[in-house]
Amino acid sequence: MSDALGRAYRRLLRFYPRGPRRDELLDTLLEAASPGRRRPTVRESVNLIRHGLRARMGYPRGRAVVVLVFLAGLVGAYFGGAAGSRLGWEFASPVPSAATAAEVTGTVFPGLKVWGGGDPAVIVPQSDGEGVEYGHATYWLRHTGATRDLTGYAAGARERLAAAGWQIHDYRYQAPEDMVDGGQDSSVTFWADRPGLVLGFEGDLYSGMPDYDNDGGSTLTLRRSEPAWLGLFSWPAALLGFALAWLVAAWASRRFSTFGIPGPLPGIVTGFMLFLFLPTMLLFPVPDTPGEAPWWAGLENGYGWLPLPLILGGLLVAGAAGPDIGRGLRFLGRHPRVATAGVALIAVGVVAATVLPHAFDKPLAAPPCHPAPGPPPERPGGEVRDSRSVHVYVDPASTPHQRALITAAMRRSWAGGDGDLVWDPGSAAFRDDYCRGATVPAASVATLPYFFTFELDVPADYPALLQEVQGMPGVVAVHRVPQQAG
Repeated sequence: MSDALGRAYRRLLRFYPRGPRRDELLDTLLEAASPGRRRPTVRESVNLIRHGLRARMGYPRGRAVVVLVFLAGLVGAYFGGAAGSRLGWEFASPVPSAATAAEVTGTVFPGLKVWGGGDPAVIVPQSDGEGVEYGHATYWLRHTGATRDLTGYAAGARERLAAAGWQIHDYRYQAPEDMVDGGQDSSVTFWADRPGLVLGFEGDLYSGMPDYDNDGGSTLTLRRSEPAWLGLFSWPAALLGFALAWLVAAWASRRFSTFGIPGPLPGIVTGFMLFLFLPTMLLFPVPDTPGEAPWWAGLENGYGWLPLPLILGGLLVAGAAGPDIGRGLRFLGRHPRVATAGVALIAVGVVAATVLPHAFDKPLAAPPCHPAPGPPPERPGGEVRDSRSVHVYVDPASTPHQRALITAAMRRSWAGGDGDLVWDPGSAAFRDDYCRGATVPAASVATLPYFFTFELDVPADYPALLQEVQGMPGVVAVHRVPQQAG
C-alpha cells in the first residue's frame, strides 16, 4: 500500500463532513485495497463523492427541515440565475444599431423628421421609478396633418410593419377624454416584434389646447429582445446558486442539531426568510409591453425587503459557525500580538476610508470674478457634445408673459424636461455658471441674463429644442453646458 493511495483517499473523503467517520472510512478503504495500488478506482471515487455529498446534505432528524433546505436551494437558484442573467446582458447591445433604427423609423414614419435615439444603459429605471426595464432608444416626432389622424396613421404604420415582417400585438385606441386642466386627450398604442427586436408605438393627441401649447405627437421605442444565448449564463448560475444555498443551509441545520438546539428552530427561521423573499421573487413591476422588464426586476429594485432576509440568513450562518468563531477568538487570546496587529490594521483602514476621501475637498481660493455682460461664452463642442444639460438664457427685462411662452415652447419641443428659472445671483447654479462657483460681483448682476435649466432626453434632441425656443422674444441665447450633477 502506497502513501499516494492514502493521500488520494484523504482528498476524496473531504466530501464527507468533518469528524471521526473520515478516519474510520480511510482505515477501511486502505485495509480493503489490493497490494501495489496507487490510486482509487473510478467506481470508488464516484461512490465516495456521492455518499459524501449525501452526508453533507442530509439532516440527522426530521424530514421537514430537508424540505426547507430544498426551498432554500430554490432561493439560491433564483439569486444565481438573476446574477448570471445580469452578467450576460453586459455582453449584449441593449439597442439596435443606427442603421437598423433608421430602417425601422423610416418604415413607421416615412418622410418625416424623427428626433431621439441614443445609447442607453443595459438596465434602466422605469419612468415611474417603480422598477427597472431593459434599455431602449426612444424616437419621436411632433404632429403633422397626417399624424393627427391617430387611428388612420397607426393603421398605415401597422400595415407597413407587417409588410416588413413584424408581428403586431395589442392595438388599443382610447377615445378623447377630458383632462383635468382643460382640453381632451386621445391615444393609440400597439407593440410589435420580429426576431431580435421589440417595438412600441404610441400616438397622443391633445385637443382644445391653447395655440402656443403642445398638441401631442408620436413616439417609438426600440430595443432588442432577450437573446437566446443568455440561458448559457443564467442556467449554470442558477444551478450553482442552488448547490451553494443547499450546502450552506444543510450545513447550518446539521450544526444546530449538534448544539442540542431543537430541530424546528432553523426550519422556522428558514421558512420566515422564504416568506420575506416571496415579494421580491414574485412581485415585480408589470411592464406595458411583454418582455420589457427582466424577470429578476424585483432584485434590482429591492422594494426595501431584501436586507431583512439577508440579515436573518447571515445570523443563521453565523450561529452555526459559532464554535469556529469561538476557536478563532481563543486563538487571538493566546496570541495577543496578532490580535493587536489585526485591530490596528482595521483601525488604520477605517481612518483612511473616512479621512482620505475628504483630504482634498478644501477648495483653493477662487480668483476674482468679473463676468462680461451677457451670457457666458459657449463651451467648446468637444466638452458638451454628449451632455444632456442646456441653459436657455433670458433677458432680465423680459415680461412674465414672455417667460411663460418660453416655458411653453420648451415643453412643446418634446426634447426633454424644463427646470426652474435661475435668477438669484447668490444661488449655486448662478455662481457656477458665471463665476465657476465664486461670488458674482454686485456691479455685474444687472448685466447678466437669467436662465432656464433644461434636461434633454438624449443629446440628439438638442436641435429640436433650438427649433422651438431660439429667437423667441426674451431669449438671449441657448447653450449646452457640461452635464449637471444628479
